[in-house]
Amino acid sequence: MATTHSAEEVLKIRQTADHVLATREQEIITKVRQAVAEVLGREEDEIQPSASLIKDLNAESLDFLDLLFRLESVFGIKIPRGGIQRATQGSLTDAEFQQNGVLTEAALERLRILMPEVDPARLQPGLTVREIPALFTSVTFARLVAWRIGEQPAASASPAGAATADNNA
Repeated sequence: MATTHSAEEVLKIRQTADHVLATREQEIITKVRQAVAEVLGREEDEIQPSASLIKDLNAESLDFLDLLFRLESVFGIKIPRGGIQRATQGSLTDAEFQQNGVLTEAALERLRILMPEVDPARLQPGLTVREIPALFTSVTFARLVAWRIGEQPAASASPAGAATADNNA
């Protein structure tokens, strides 16, 4: 069954991020928060964990590009183009992921697993693909960074080998 397979697929991503955050959460959260503040021209104390970068902090898609570039540089990781949406869709076909731009229950299930920082009430039927970025918080990016750190071999997980961002999250 595709839903079961998809849940297992994203559970692995979630576990990877959780594993890294278990030992580096404060460091990662602090650096992500600093990067968000710099990109959006805000004070760090304005970057609350539950604040939507788009709705609450007025981020735009170009801000996400700048943020991803900074996070790649700081952490020495590569964040793939469309990283959050690609991780969410994973092996689901387009039809299993969305119907006419509206996320399927399988896609919503995956988002609930990958984005535990988002209020589950926001991950309900009717959510569209275009609305996914409005869910992003600084914690979303911290979890994305932790996942990418956890995916790298230990020797290359240092900040020295940064690459450039090639699209928004």
